[in-house]
Amino acid sequence: MTIDIGDLNAVAKLLATGAMGIDELGSDPAPIPDAGAATPLLVEALGSIASALDAAVRSLTGAADATQDSLRAYQDAESHTAQEIAKAGEG
Repeated sequence: MTIDIGDLNAVAKLLATGAMGIDELGSDPAPIPDAGAATPLLVEALGSIASALDAAVRSLTGAADATQDSLRAYQDAESHTAQEIAKAGEG
């Protein structure tokens, strides 16, 4: 049985690109408008959104790293197995 995992690099790239895009959104925060009595609620809501975006960036980055790590581990295991099969064929 052969498993085609060639697309993991593309997946990792999409995850990393998404993380960078979201992270760039926070590099220039918008000014908080004067909403009168609702300003503290608006500040709290914007803070919650910022926290959610931070969590998304961290999750996407972690997923990209995990995807790359999985690809390397699979390739290492596949290479090791091929070497062991070759050795067995020699003996």
